[in-house]
Amino acid sequence: MESEEQLPPKRMDIITAAKRHAMFSPGDKVLVAVSGGPDSVAMLHALHTHSTELGITLHVAHLNHSIRGEQSNLDEVFVRNLAHSLKLPITVGKVDVPALRVEMRLGEEEAGRVARLKLFQDTTTELDTNKIAVGHTADDRAESVLLNIIRGCGVDGLGSIRPVSTNIVRPLIEATRSDIERYIAEHALPYRIDESNADVTYARNRVRHELIPMLEREFNPEVRNALVRLAEIASAQSDFMEGLTESALHEVAYGSGLDAGLFLRLPEAVQAQTIRNEILRLKGDLKDVTFEQVESVIEALRSETDFTITLPSGEIYASRKGNVFRIRRREKLPAIQPFDHALQVPGAVSVPAIGVTFHCDLVENPVARRLPDDEAMIDADSVIGALRVRNVRPGDRIVPLGMLGSKKLQDVFVDKKLPRRTRARAAVVVDDEKALWVVGVVASDLGKVTETTKKAIHLSAEHDR
Repeated sequence: MESEEQLPPKRMDIITAAKRHAMFSPGDKVLVAVSGGPDSVAMLHALHTHSTELGITLHVAHLNHSIRGEQSNLDEVFVRNLAHSLKLPITVGKVDVPALRVEMRLGEEEAGRVARLKLFQDTTTELDTNKIAVGHTADDRAESVLLNIIRGCGVDGLGSIRPVSTNIVRPLIEATRSDIERYIAEHALPYRIDESNADVTYARNRVRHELIPMLEREFNPEVRNALVRLAEIASAQSDFMEGLTESALHEVAYGSGLDAGLFLRLPEAVQAQTIRNEILRLKGDLKDVTFEQVESVIEALRSETDFTITLPSGEIYASRKGNVFRIRRREKLPAIQPFDHALQVPGAVSVPAIGVTFHCDLVENPVARRLPDDEAMIDADSVIGALRVRNVRPGDRIVPLGMLGSKKLQDVFVDKKLPRRTRARAAVVVDDEKALWVVGVVASDLGKVTETTKKAIHLSAEHDR
């Protein structure tokens, strides 16, 4: 019988997190994100080795991000060959991330993340896989915590890169970069090197190659472990706060919003978490959401007056009306093509951009009377030059019927509480000098029919069916 000393050394397991956090269930179809670097290569090898034990099937996904020119193409070839050697199916996407970066006005790292996530989610939908495995390690988690602290974050930021996030799992999240290097050496695995990982012009690389080594030398040699523990603690506290927030929401719900008075009685931490959760639900992320923005909403609520506050990217707004507090997404406005059409009297003109046909008739000896909203009567002698119908333009003004001074059309819309969708489709009838009728909204006093009017132009707006 062999002694304990004579037994062969036990091979290391770099995916212990997969078992500890129950990332997989028998029958799972797993999309494995592989860049070609050591982390993703090691992850793929480990998952393939344990696939029978875990009861999972694998499909490789790779994004050619076009950042490194020909090297990116060679990365793609390498990953294709690796998948073939393991007899695994593969899906490859190609995106010009440098161009995407300009188009989306993002940093290169963020643009690459967006492109990768889209490929993985699209492929998951197409193939009906239910898990996406990505190669984040314990070192990545420590670096992200430190980056988030530097940028300014809440508890959620401290708990970043969780082992499981919806359908995304991170089997290597408890393995260090040193563990990966030993695993690669132990199994003689080939891999690709991305030279940009050494470029300290990127914030993450400066944290990895400069800040953390300095903290290890001068403050705490175990700082990586300390940051990972902080992430674990923050994750647990964040989950606890989520539970409190969910419970509190039921208590302060009021119709389609929240009772502002009851909301203000909640602990401030729950108030802030509720606001962040609503923004996340509506927007899909918390990018550009700052502590100051959340605080501004809470302060506005304390003032007990009505308000509307625009939140990140102008997509989301918080408002209070009476005692009802809401956070909502701004309605996406229809894309209306610019239009400017001459009106013939008599005659009819179709405006396809807004689906309306305008009918014009000349009326002799008109009598002033109240008309429906989609009709107007204009004194023919008040028209200077050509009569036209066009989009509302910035700076347009009108003298509303019964008033002496002019008002901006924007102010007219606000006073009449017209929804943004209606404003986007608004049309105005003008002559060479002035606005005479904001269709369906208000007519101008400068074109009103009086007892001295001899001829009038009768306008009607008929919505196309």
